[in-house]
Amino acid sequence: MAAADTAMVVAISHALGGFQPMTTVSLNTTFMRPVKTGDVIVTARIQRRGRNLVFGEIEMRDDTGELAAHATTTYALVNQ
Repeated sequence: MAAADTAMVVAISHALGGFQPMTTVSLNTTFMRPVKTGDVIVTARIQRRGRNLVFGEIEMRDDTGELAAHATTTYALVNQ
């Protein structure tokens, strides 16, 4: 879950052109299967970006390409 959260912060920061303070509002993760060996490939996608909220989806796959976990997230952009 920490990898999913971090990957989405990086994806949002990229879309915004740099890091901006934000907070995780929700993170729902479904674990499909264990990853016993090898690397985990984490892919984060922004589904919708509003003025204050960003919705995203994260997939975690093992090095064979099989889905190990899926997460959906919502972030609030913190105005300074």
